[in-house]
Amino acid sequence: MTAALLLAAPALAADSYTMDAAHCIPEFEFTHLGMTTQTGRFDKAHGKVILDREAHTGSIDFEVETASLNMGFGTETPDSPGYRLLEVMKFPTIRFRSNNLFFDDRNNVIAAAGKLTLLGVTKPVTVWVSRFKCAVNPMNKKMMCAANITATVKRSEFGMREFIPAISDDVKISVPVEAYKD
Repeated sequence: MTAALLLAAPALAADSYTMDAAHCIPEFEFTHLGMTTQTGRFDKAHGKVILDREAHTGSIDFEVETASLNMGFGTETPDSPGYRLLEVMKFPTIRFRSNNLFFDDRNNVIAAAGKLTLLGVTKPVTVWVSRFKCAVNPMNKKMMCAANITATVKRSEFGMREFIPAISDDVKISVPVEAYKD
């Protein structure tokens, strides 16, 4: 009887996806001296997504290696202002975790409320999701989900106060995400 009940129970619809590190490069931008927009990126990031589109549930666990900071010539050294701001040696990762995904009426993810940990400080952050789509990648024939993720954070809320106002307190974050079904 127990075996029959287990066989009759609906299968779990949640799928696990692993982010493709080559196509998940976090970028950020800020204003410099109130005049120009400066950008940077992190070249090493990884993560997992659990997704049940029908039930409108899921989770995200995304981690960035701070030592992979790249802002162009001269910023890849431990003496650069970016490395000092991020305290790379003391805080080797930035992490975003969410168990609270928001969906539209077509079962597409449109936002995620979670916790961002930066410089050892964890704060609630909502990220916005655009261009969410799941399909078979035509190149490698694997099922994938992809999206663009954006958020704006105040770096001072994470203890990163150096160089304000020469470097803006608001930092815009953009992450293209491509994740393959496990």
